[in-house]
This record gives sequence, structure tokens and C-alpha cells, in this order.
Amino acid sequence: MSLTDRNAPGHRALDDVDLGLGGGRRRLLVVLAVVLAVIVAALVAWRVVGGDDDASAAADGSHFGNEFQIAYQASSASERAFLEFLGKEIAPEHGVTIKPVGIEDGNQLDQATADGKYIANIYQHKHWLKQVTDATGWKLTALGPVFQWSYSIYSEKHDSFEDLPKGATIALLNDPANTAQALWILEREGAITFKDGVEPWAATEQDIDANPKGLKFQYIEYGSGPRSLPSVDAVIDYNMSFVDADTPDSQRILAPAAPKEFAGQLVVGTDYEDDPQVAVLEEIFFDPRVQEYLESNDDPALQGQLAPVSAS
Repeated sequence: MSLTDRNAPGHRALDDVDLGLGGGRRRLLVVLAVVLAVIVAALVAWRVVGGDDDASAAADGSHFGNEFQIAYQASSASERAFLEFLGKEIAPEHGVTIKPVGIEDGNQLDQATADGKYIANIYQHKHWLKQVTDATGWKLTALGPVFQWSYSIYSEKHDSFEDLPKGATIALLNDPANTAQALWILEREGAITFKDGVEPWAATEQDIDANPKGLKFQYIEYGSGPRSLPSVDAVIDYNMSFVDADTPDSQRILAPAAPKEFAGQLVVGTDYEDDPQVAVLEEIFFDPRVQEYLESNDDPALQGQLAPVSAS
């Protein structure tokens, strides 16, 4: 039968099929219209809520969406608690959310920030940041200090700083910035003095001019302070390391105020410094309520670990 033979037995003209009541084409068009509407609705929802790894579509003119992924040191419950406070109390007023991203490897964290994978990170003071950028060439910019880590002297063997004997061995973190921070504590307490002209935030053991107690220094890896307590007279390290290790508060024998030189910075990729969403990020982090909260909160994950930025 020819496809054009409209009078062949059993053949129904296409016009009859198309136009008859309940015709197949009309039903097909209705079904297609419904399917198309569902697809469009799904696409709109995907743009609003986000797809793949993005929690939201990028804001107009911005590299970043409305979910701010902010990296922190994965082992730091205090840094996570700080970000959770911002996400709950400040960020919603700006129409964004904050997603804390814990990363243990600082190099990975910084490179991802420089590349724009994360809008910012909060795990380093300006001297550590300089060490990183000098060594790697990554483009990172600190927008300002946001909190200070409490940095103290702990001991299992002695009840006070004054009880440290002559020749006591004190463990210090082995990177230059944190070594300097520890030596500066000892200098401020009068246990050592520096040579003339030494910048205390950059001091090394070779910059010590006088050491009347003959203190000895042992250098340890970041995070190993609590494990080192039994083998030395004292350890100088971040409070959060000891809190995370359930070290008794009674073993904190000196808790000086931290200098502003070692305040934790809000760090972004330099290429994104002028991004409109970074401007929103700054409004959140430098809201006056943030410092007030650090001063007055009773959150056990923060109290005694993160402090307000000091005046000097």
C-alpha cells in the first residue's frame, strides 16, 4: 500500500486521527506540555537551590554563590564553632549561608583559597601567611584580624611558671612564626631578653641575649604539644590543642594575652579581593557583634580558646 493511498481499505486519513475527539496528537501535545513544565520547574529549583557541588548559583558579577564555603583547620573545634556562630547569627541578615570546610593540610587549604574554590579561610596569622606566600607564590590577601588564639604555657610537672627550675626544658612549635610567639611570651615574662633591635614577632633562639635560668628548648611539630607534656618541663602551644586533647585546665600554668601580631586573619584569594561577595563576607566578619560575642560567650568550644582581637 502506498503511503499516499488515502482510499485503501482500513486506512484512516491523518486528518481524521489528528482532529477526532480524543485524537492521539492532542493527547501527545498535552503530555509533552506537562513534561516540559516539570523540566522547567526542576531547572528553576536547581538554579535556586544549587546543583552539583554548588549550593547556590553565583551571584551577579561574582565568582561565588550565596553559600560561602570557608576553610578552617579541621582539628580546631573552636574555629568551626566560630564559623557556626557567624552562620547562625550574622550571615542570614545578608542573604547568605556559611558552610565551614575543615581541612587538615594547610597547604591544600591555602591553595584552594587562592584558586577561588573557597571564598576565604581563617586558620593563620599574618606571619604564617607570609611564610606561605613567600614559599609558594600563591596569591593570598589578609582582609584583617578576626580573633586571637589563646597561646599558653602548660606543664604536668610544675604548678606555676615561677616553679620552673633552672635548666628547664620547654617545648616550642618548630615553625618560625610560632617559635617567635613562644619566645616572646618568655621575654614578656622576664625569663629571657632579646638582643637590641630584634623584632619580637620574628625572634629565634639565636636572638636571645640573656637567659638567666638557662632554659633549654625542644622543637615539636604542630599539634603535638599535649603528647609532649610528659617528656619536658613545659610546653608553649595553642590552648585549643590542649582542650581538644582533654588536658586538665590545672596544667595551664601561664595564660598571657596574645599580641595582635598573631591574630587570626580572614584570608581570601588575591584575585577575588574585589569580588562583590567578598565585600559581603567582610560585612559579616567585621560586624561589631562578632568581637562582642568573642568577649562574652560561654560556648565551651570557644571560651578560653578564641579571644577578641586585642588593641595592641
